[in-house]
Amino acid sequence: MEIAVITYIRTSNSSYYLYTGQNYWTMSPSYFGSNGSAHVFYVHSNGNLSHAYVDWTSGGVRPVINLSADVKVTGSGTSSDPFVVS
Repeated sequence: MEIAVITYIRTSNSSYYLYTGQNYWTMSPSYFGSNGSAHVFYVHSNGNLSHAYVDWTSGGVRPVINLSADVKVTGSGTSSDPFVVS
């Protein structure tokens, strides 16, 4: 849940590395409701972070991974030059 550590809930923060200027959910659950429904972190286009019930009507899903400092990443992330982590 690094996303919760690098910003505060409902506080605009456009300087952290997960900021994209677009709305998206993370795959990491922020909590589970009493009925078992998953709530995830939702990053707003202005950098605000909130909790959101997972629905399929807004935003996209972005996986969040953490790499150690000694990992080498090459490639540009396109289909013809994908990221390679080694």
